[in-house]
Amino acid sequence: MTGRLRALWLGASALPMILLLAGEATAQQAGNFETILVEARKRVEDPQTIPISLSAYSQDDLDRLNVKTVEDLRYSSPSLYIAPSSFRQDTLNITLRGQRNFDAPSGGGNSGLSFDTATAVYKDGVYYARAIGLTGSLFDLENVQVLKGPQGTLVGRNTTGGAVLYQSKEPTADYDAWVRGTLGDYGRAGIQGIVNIPLTDTISVRAAVNADNQKGYISNHFLDPVSGASNSQAAMGSDKLAALLSLKWQPSDDFKLVLRADLATEHDTGSTYHDLGYFVGTVLSQGRTSICNIPATCPSTTNPGNPTIAFTDLLGHQVGSYYLTANATGVGAVNTAPAAYNALLNSLAREQAYGFWSTEQALSNLDVGHYQTYSVTADEHLDDLDIRWMTAYRTWNNTGQAVSRGQPFEMNTYKFNIPDYESWQSELTVNGSAFADQVKWTGGLFYFTERSPNDGGLLYLFLPAAGGAPQAVAGRQLTITDSRNNSEQNRSYAAYAQAVWTVTPDTRLTAGVRYTYDERFAAIATQNIRTPSTQALANAQKNGVFNSAAVTYEGISYAGQTDYCTLTDASAVALPLSQCAANVRRSYHKPTWTLALDHDLLPGTMVYATMRSGYRSGAINTQATNIAALTVLPEEVLDYEIGVKSDFAVAQMPVRLNLAAYNTRYHNIQTQQSAINVSQASVPGGGACTQAAFNAGQCIGTSSESITLNAKTARIYGMEWDVQALPTDWLTLGFSGSYIDPRFTDFTFLVPAGYLQPANSNLSGTPIPVPAWQTNETVTFNLGHDAFGLPLGDASFTAHYYWQSRTMADLRNYNPAQRTFAYGLLNLRLEFKDFLKDRLDLAFYANNVAGTQACLPEFTGVLNSAPNGTFGTPNTSGLLQCIPLAPRMVGMQLSYRF
Repeated sequence: MTGRLRALWLGASALPMILLLAGEATAQQAGNFETILVEARKRVEDPQTIPISLSAYSQDDLDRLNVKTVEDLRYSSPSLYIAPSSFRQDTLNITLRGQRNFDAPSGGGNSGLSFDTATAVYKDGVYYARAIGLTGSLFDLENVQVLKGPQGTLVGRNTTGGAVLYQSKEPTADYDAWVRGTLGDYGRAGIQGIVNIPLTDTISVRAAVNADNQKGYISNHFLDPVSGASNSQAAMGSDKLAALLSLKWQPSDDFKLVLRADLATEHDTGSTYHDLGYFVGTVLSQGRTSICNIPATCPSTTNPGNPTIAFTDLLGHQVGSYYLTANATGVGAVNTAPAAYNALLNSLAREQAYGFWSTEQALSNLDVGHYQTYSVTADEHLDDLDIRWMTAYRTWNNTGQAVSRGQPFEMNTYKFNIPDYESWQSELTVNGSAFADQVKWTGGLFYFTERSPNDGGLLYLFLPAAGGAPQAVAGRQLTITDSRNNSEQNRSYAAYAQAVWTVTPDTRLTAGVRYTYDERFAAIATQNIRTPSTQALANAQKNGVFNSAAVTYEGISYAGQTDYCTLTDASAVALPLSQCAANVRRSYHKPTWTLALDHDLLPGTMVYATMRSGYRSGAINTQATNIAALTVLPEEVLDYEIGVKSDFAVAQMPVRLNLAAYNTRYHNIQTQQSAINVSQASVPGGGACTQAAFNAGQCIGTSSESITLNAKTARIYGMEWDVQALPTDWLTLGFSGSYIDPRFTDFTFLVPAGYLQPANSNLSGTPIPVPAWQTNETVTFNLGHDAFGLPLGDASFTAHYYWQSRTMADLRNYNPAQRTFAYGLLNLRLEFKDFLKDRLDLAFYANNVAGTQACLPEFTGVLNSAPNGTFGTPNTSGLLQCIPLAPRMVGMQLSYRF
């Protein structure tokens, strides 16, 4: 029996048992469990009455589960998988029910406005359209809601996977204040506090501040014994400061106005890679044995004066080869010269001795961001109508660098800068009822616009496989891609309406529709510089222009440069530099809808069936190069979900069980592929660069470029469950999880003229890279007041265990060693309320108690291999790498309530 059939059988067989237990047991009131009111349908409701799968958490839940950022929700919410980008610590890839954020394969990731997310994030009703800066701390929240499946009607576009909504606490009419300090290992130090002050009978203010510092947990041991250079900056560290400021004016029970300012700054030390091992393939490297594909493993073929210096990196450091000689059949003796210290195989051996959470990275990643959001929300009850109007302005800037993947030399660095992102939005929502409350309806209008001028950066790329230092020789130059003059602007307009009709006292029918119109604009003017250069090299570059001015990078000056346009015509030939600009406008529009039927089968037990569609806007990819392949069509999903939500009792034990199964059809999948541009390439002695010549490493003048397109279809099956039980008044048990089987059903495309078709580019029948299984087990012991006979206050202990299976992946282009593995993480928390005296709370926490060594996979679902130039090339050799998840971390928190 296949995994999908087994999972669906388990879900189907569980449903009759659930209904039998609910029918024979005493019906329980929802008061046995914490009820977190949500606004998934634009009105305040109990989530047990909403016919979709969702998770909801209070601030106390987040604290108990050690959820400190949005990323941590992956360990608690079924079907949700969140991880930082491989290149940027401050950018999150959110995957919900197999629907993933777009991730560009180039060094900086897709940092601009090009592609929208598959899971929308809203805070206090404000749409956070970009994945950058979502890594801030979660604090002073009323709740967090994770809505599963397309939310195309009420939440809107770009929710093909679902939505994450979080709501800050509003000012209240009562004075309140508290402060909390946190200390832990790895330099963890934080302070958090709130104060709520009623200024008058109608006006209250609230201020919440959070400062959190965490040193990096991946130690850096880089040293260059020849130059004496070193780098000890630990990776995955952060320094965060945030403030939530709000004012509420409520002159009557029918009207309130809330003003908010959400301010944050974040400085991260960046992600990096740890070397796990290496693997040897069969593809030769310039006629030599395959292991020579790993940088600095074999002598240079272009430096006859000193061939054991494999290359000189962009920092000016000489890197010697690991072996003294190599040919097609094998390698010679190991090189013991000091310059060979940072050959990758030597670096690998040292990292194994340092331990799993270590690296040797010559130049560290980093990012710095400043984020501000200002909003006004007005709520008015007018006769039988509830009216909400919200308007917001959001601005941020972000700068930093993403460097070669955890390597002891610099060969690929992206220096990014988003200097002035701005967005404005406004939404009007009206809730009402009709026909003696038999119909509850919601209608609204939505407007959103964003812009990001001069959004881009500088990508520095040198291929050390060419040997030596950057030289004025074709194929051995430093290439600089300048995208700093690109700009983007998007607008979206929508109108929506939804109604819930109570057909009978136990049965309800929901129907809704939304119409969205999107406008997108991009000004693309990306240029390339190759240096050092000569007039002859410029003449050989199609539409190249020679500039005698020197280029200086990392303190090293390179004589002369060839400037040429990155954009190409439809045949992959570079445009003239004088015409290197493309102003692209596109508009997209789409209706999305929801249809649901739910029925109270038994007291406390609701069954439902829901159909809905979702829409992710089309896009203009400013990182693509071929002018014929800059845009993609919108993605569309059609989703079917059935489920049960039940509160019942077994032998007087209250139980809550939520179960959902779904089938999603996915069309026009947005993708970006790296393809080899051979329009200017040749083989030694002349002749065209063919696929065979390229595979044999004989082509000169090739470049790897991005093309953008839509693949055709995919289908996703899955199920989710969430079980809670209260065996006693001092014990709470929770078991939740998900199973998913996502497959591309027609993933075919053809590259434009002038490119080589990527190997194994037809992904039809292969899995979408996500873990098939995720489970969460939680046990909370409420130890009571003055446990153990000591004046410890109200004590509780929570153990939370998260497990996931290996990430599914298409391994045709990869070595079997690059397959990921399953892992589990155990977190513990011991908390004392009113410790020793009133108003004083004490807590101890331990995350990843067992010190499990776990890896983040690449976007393709595999472990990385260096060099990245051969990542995804079948049968090659590479250094096996991954980004380690956090090790065991322990600490304590002390809070005082004034």
